[in-house]
Amino acid sequence: MSSTETLSTKTFPLPTLSGGLLLTTWLLTLIFALGLLDARLEATVFAWLYVLLEFRNLKPKQRKPISALLIGGIGFSALSLWHTGDIDLLALGSEHLMLVMLLTSVNFIRLATRLYAGERNKGAKSFIATLTGMHLFSSVANFSSLLLVGDQIRRPAVAGQAEPTTPSQSSLSYILLSRGFALAIFWSPFLSMIPLVLHQLPDVNMAAVYPWAIGIVVFALLFTLLESRLRYGKELAEYQGYPMKPTTLMLPAVLIGTLLVAHQLFPNTAMLVLVSIIAVTVPLLLMIATQPLQESSKRVGNLVTNVLPNARPEISLFLAAGFLAAAVKSTISAGLIPSPVEHTNALVASLGIHQFAVVAIFGGLLAQATTTPTLMAVAYMVGVSLSMSSSVFSGSNFILQGQYGIRNRDVYRDNMPYSIVVLAFSTLLLFVMEANGVQ
Repeated sequence: MSSTETLSTKTFPLPTLSGGLLLTTWLLTLIFALGLLDARLEATVFAWLYVLLEFRNLKPKQRKPISALLIGGIGFSALSLWHTGDIDLLALGSEHLMLVMLLTSVNFIRLATRLYAGERNKGAKSFIATLTGMHLFSSVANFSSLLLVGDQIRRPAVAGQAEPTTPSQSSLSYILLSRGFALAIFWSPFLSMIPLVLHQLPDVNMAAVYPWAIGIVVFALLFTLLESRLRYGKELAEYQGYPMKPTTLMLPAVLIGTLLVAHQLFPNTAMLVLVSIIAVTVPLLLMIATQPLQESSKRVGNLVTNVLPNARPEISLFLAAGFLAAAVKSTISAGLIPSPVEHTNALVASLGIHQFAVVAIFGGLLAQATTTPTLMAVAYMVGVSLSMSSSVFSGSNFILQGQYGIRNRDVYRDNMPYSIVVLAFSTLLLFVMEANGVQ
C-alpha cells in the first residue's frame, strides 16, 4: 500500500460520506458525458455537497483563494442577475464538472502504483536516471509520485545527530521532484493540464501542440542537468538517487497505450471521457489480477474513505474557479463588461497565465477571442508548469513543504533561475511559432 493511502486526515463529518459523494459525482458525470442520461443536475448537486462537507477540512491557505473565487463568482452573478433578471444556476455550478470527473478518476491510478528499485549507483548517472524515472512515473501517479519517490531519496540522517522530525530533501532531490513532476503536465493526459486545455480550447489540435510542448520539456530537462553541474557540482558527484526498474514504468505505458488504442476505436468520444474511464478501469483490473479479492476490496474501500476526501483542495479549487469563470462569461454575454482582448496572438500568450484555477478563469474569459488555440495551449502549459515548480502556493510545493520541510526560500533559490530561463525560452518559442504561421 502506498504512503499516500495511509495518510491520516481530519475529517468532518464522515469521510465515507464525502468520498461516496465524489465517487457518485464521477459516475453521474460520466453517464451524462456519454449521452446515456442527462444527470448533470444531480452530479452538480453531489459535487457541491462534497465541497460543502469538506470545506472545513481545508487548510487556511487553501480556503482563502477558494473563498475569493466563490465571492467573485457571487458578485459577477449578482451583477448579471441585476441587469438581465435571469441567471442559469446549473451553468454556474457545472462549469468544471468534467474536470471534477477527471480529478476523481486519476485517484484510482494509485491502486496499481508500485515502485521497484533498479541498480543503485551514484553521481550524475544516478541523478539523470532518477529524474527521468520520476518524470515518467509522475505522468500517471500524479501528486502521489512526490511522496513515493521523495521517501526513497530523502536526505539520510547524519551520524551522531538525532533523526529529524520531518525528513529533509537536498537541493538536487527537491529540483528532481518539483521539476520532474511539473514537466509531465506538458504531455500526460492523465494529469489535469491536457484535459483542461481540451476543455478550454475545444478546437485545439493536440497533434500540433505536442511537438512544441515536448520541445520545451527537452530544453527544461537539459537545462536542469546543466544547472545541476554548475550550481551543485559537488553534491551531484556524490548524489545517490533512486533509479527505477522498467517494471515501475509498466503502468504508465499500459495506461497511455490503452488510451491511444481507445482513441482510435472511439474517435468521437472526448479524450477527457476516455481518460476518466481508463484511469479507473485499468488500475482496478491490474489490482484484481495481482492481489486477492479481499485485499483489493479493502484498498478500494480505503480509497473511498481516505483518498477521495483528501482530493478536497483540487476539487474545491476547480469548482470555485469554474463558478467564477461562468459568472464572468455571463456578464460578458450580457454586454456588461467587455472581453479583455479581441483576438489572441503570441504577445497575449506570452503574458503568462499561472496555476490551474487562473487558467480556468482566463481560458473562459478569452474563449470567444481565442483565434490562436495552439499558441494559447502552449502558453497555458508553460504558465502552469512553471508555477507548479516555482510558486510557494502550488499544490506540489504545498506537499513538499509539509512532508519534507522545504522552505519558501528554498523554493525561490532552487527554481527561480530555472523559471526565468525556461520562461524566456518559451516566450521566444511562441513568437517563432507565430512567425511560422502556427495558430
